[in-house]
Amino acid sequence: MRLYLLKVPLYILLLVVLCPIILYAAADKDPPPKNSGPPPMLVEVSQITRGPVEPMVKLVGSISYTRVSRVAAEVAGIVKTIHFTAGSRVKIGQALVTLRSDLLEARLAGVRANYRQSQFELERADKDLQRIKALYADKSISESLYDEHYYRVLAQKKRVISLKAILDYQQLQIQKTQINAPFSGLIQAKLTEQGEWVDIGGQIAVVADDKDIEVEVDVPGHLLNFLYPGRQISVRSGGKDYTSLFVHFIPQGDVATRTFTVKLKLEQGKDLIAGMQALVSLPSGSKLNSQLVPRDAVIRQFGKPVVFLAVDGRAKMVTVQILGYKGLLVAIEAPEIADFQQVITRGNERIHDGQAIRF
Repeated sequence: MRLYLLKVPLYILLLVVLCPIILYAAADKDPPPKNSGPPPMLVEVSQITRGPVEPMVKLVGSISYTRVSRVAAEVAGIVKTIHFTAGSRVKIGQALVTLRSDLLEARLAGVRANYRQSQFELERADKDLQRIKALYADKSISESLYDEHYYRVLAQKKRVISLKAILDYQQLQIQKTQINAPFSGLIQAKLTEQGEWVDIGGQIAVVADDKDIEVEVDVPGHLLNFLYPGRQISVRSGGKDYTSLFVHFIPQGDVATRTFTVKLKLEQGKDLIAGMQALVSLPSGSKLNSQLVPRDAVIRQFGKPVVFLAVDGRAKMVTVQILGYKGLLVAIEAPEIADFQQVITRGNERIHDGQAIRF
């Protein structure tokens, strides 16, 4: 009974000693801050301006070569040698294909022999005429005999000329058995193989001049009103921007789409290949006095073009309509935007509507 009375005061004593320590430790902790959140995001801003700009529309076209030749044979024959491969580069006058010429050479030998024979016959007939002419001058022969030798020489001269033309033709045919590149460029396709028979006019290769580049794009008819020869048009292809010149359009529209093919000439497009996609910016209306922002200010969110305004230290997202482009500026339209407001140009990809910002 005495031991129990001793334990109770000790227990109470421990509680009395420890309670102040626990309460002091709890009171020493700082209360959680109110309205906690991420720190303001560092951004760059630019001022919205206003100026004239032409509305633009972007259409997808294709890169193509202005000069493409389907090289054909001028004489018939069997392919003896092919001097190129598909995709290789050739120079003007370079041999592409050689046809067998043994039959033509045999025929040439016969024509050459006939030509030499006719020359000998002309030489003999001319000597006979000289003798007859002397006798005719002495009145030793009749005029009819003289005329016979005279016209024989004339006929033989014409025969020599005819055989010479045939000889030249046969030699030219042999020369044509070597088919050369019409201009420097790239081989787009090989259309024959060794041992194949090629008819007159048969195609052996497709050669393209890769230094003469153009863009073809199908456009609605109303856009043609804003195009004229020599007009500069912006084109983006292969990750690079180019300046092209409007050349002409094909005056035959597509009945299904009611579009017309426009051809644009690229001044510097040596790195481009036919068939590559080209994004063409074409004028779509008269000039407007519109709000202008840097291109970096416009991004896409939720599939729509938006800008972020800097309003009272926070970012405000506004959906805009793009009207056109003017160099590095974009013409936009939105009811919520006023002239000379500040628009975020850097850091806008990482912020959200209502986020605190600093600049």
